[in-house]
Amino acid sequence: MVAINETKNHIKSTITLALGVKKGSLIDFETTGRPNIDKEHEVITLGYFHGNDVVIIQRKTKEHVAFYREIRGILQRLPKPFYSYNAEFEKSIMEMELNIKLRDYRLVDIMKPWRERANIDGLKWPKLDELISEPEDYFGKDKISGKDIPNLWKKYMTTGDINILKKIMEHSLSDILRETILLIRYQK
Repeated sequence: MVAINETKNHIKSTITLALGVKKGSLIDFETTGRPNIDKEHEVITLGYFHGNDVVIIQRKTKEHVAFYREIRGILQRLPKPFYSYNAEFEKSIMEMELNIKLRDYRLVDIMKPWRERANIDGLKWPKLDELISEPEDYFGKDKISGKDIPNLWKKYMTTGDINILKKIMEHSLSDILRETILLIRYQK
C-alpha cells in the first residue's frame, strides 16, 4: 500500500511492506553534494524504514528551514540505532546540515563488513550499486544514481517539474530497499 501526502514544503510517500525493521531505523539522505568534498550539501530527501513502513520525504522548496525542522523532529523520534550504508556520510549530514549530534554507537554502518573485506582483498570500497544491482543496470537505461541527484535538484529548481522530484524519490526508495537487503541478509 502506498500513501502520498503533499504540502507546500514536501512530498511524503509511505509504503507499507510485509517485512520490517523492528530494532532501530534504516536511514538514507539525498543531498545537493557531499560534506567536506563539495561546497554545497543541503538535504533534499530523507528516506527511512522502521517497522513495516518505508517513508520518503522529498523537499519541494528552495527554502530549507521548515524542511530541516520537520526531518530533525522525525530523526529525533525514530528508534535508534540508525542503520546506513556508508554511515559517515549520514553522520556528517546530520551534524553539518541538521545540527544533530549522534553518539557513534547509535549509528551502525552496514557498509563496514564490505569495506573491511575490500581492504583485505586490496579492492576499492564497494558502492551500494556494485553490491546490489537494479534492473536498470542490466538494461543500461534510465539509471538514476546518487551522483545524478544534485543536477536533478538544480533542474527541478529551474523548471518546477514535479516528475524530477519523483525520480529523486524513486532513487531514494531503491537505496532504502537495497540497503534493507544488506541489513537483513548480511548484518550480524
